[in-house]
Amino acid sequence: MVSSVSSQLDIPPAPDHDYSSGPLHPGHLISAYRIERLMGMGGMGWVYRARHELTARSVALKILREDQLAFDRSIDRMMREASILASVSHSGIPRFFECGLLDDGRPWIAMELIEGLSLAQRMRGPLDADHVIEIVAAVADVLAAAHTRGVTHRDLKPENIILATETKFPVRVIDWGIAHHPAGVRFTNMNEAIGTPTYMAPEQARGGPTGGHCDVYGLGVVSYQALTGRAPFLGATSVEILVQHLNRPAPALAPRCPDAPYGLVELVERMLAKNPAERPSAAEVGASLGKLRAARQTPAYLRLPFEDGNGVPLPVYEETAVTPVALLRPKMWSDSDD
Repeated sequence: MVSSVSSQLDIPPAPDHDYSSGPLHPGHLISAYRIERLMGMGGMGWVYRARHELTARSVALKILREDQLAFDRSIDRMMREASILASVSHSGIPRFFECGLLDDGRPWIAMELIEGLSLAQRMRGPLDADHVIEIVAAVADVLAAAHTRGVTHRDLKPENIILATETKFPVRVIDWGIAHHPAGVRFTNMNEAIGTPTYMAPEQARGGPTGGHCDVYGLGVVSYQALTGRAPFLGATSVEILVQHLNRPAPALAPRCPDAPYGLVELVERMLAKNPAERPSAAEVGASLGKLRAARQTPAYLRLPFEDGNGVPLPVYEETAVTPVALLRPKMWSDSDD
């Protein structure tokens, strides 16, 4: 039974959203950071674009919202995010620069400013399988680095995956405010589900202990949505969606994306296993996708006596949807057989 659902979300808005009425205006100085403009707001904080007065570095400045100051859990989660950004070193996690407190006690974090679109903004329908492989492999690499440090994101979704415009690393996984950190204080009660219902693992929906296996499930939901254009479970309410995560197997993926390679379909379905023990780790997801990507980029030749009409071996891509039957159709069936 799902007793309650909490969601502390900090989601960058679409670029054309008007936040001109934000509480801090351009020119306001916080430490050495000069506010330039408000970029967005979420359940916990405001996010501003700011520039360091001495180094001229542009940063994303995240500040706890005024109405959250009365909640210990909000302050703790903000400081926990700062700790995670500072402790988990990976190119796919925004770099931590500095943090502090405003005069009223609200915490703020100065972090790397990420230029690019979120995966949610990019997905206006199904994505090409090769593009999905690249994105999911990169996110899996980020998660593996976090899981090695005992950190679980707990709110992986397209809004929190930024497709970066610079080439250092293709994605950034953002919004670590509700992540589980072994050194953090627990403010979430047992039987309280925290996260976003559409992407929530069954054990997370029950309010049970969370770990890296929850993030893998969330990444499986993201992968499913990227390949098909829709999440596996939809509903009118959060509870309706969570009940499906708990009790229903995900609809078969292959019929919804028939052109996707078999290896990718099989991997996503394992990531969506109800039993956490049956899911691959984030590191295993990355390794599997690396092999699949290499197989799709480099042709391998069947070591079977399959040849074309000139005796030339037929090229195939291992672990892809291309089958010997499809490749041999011109040889096996002629027009006279119709």
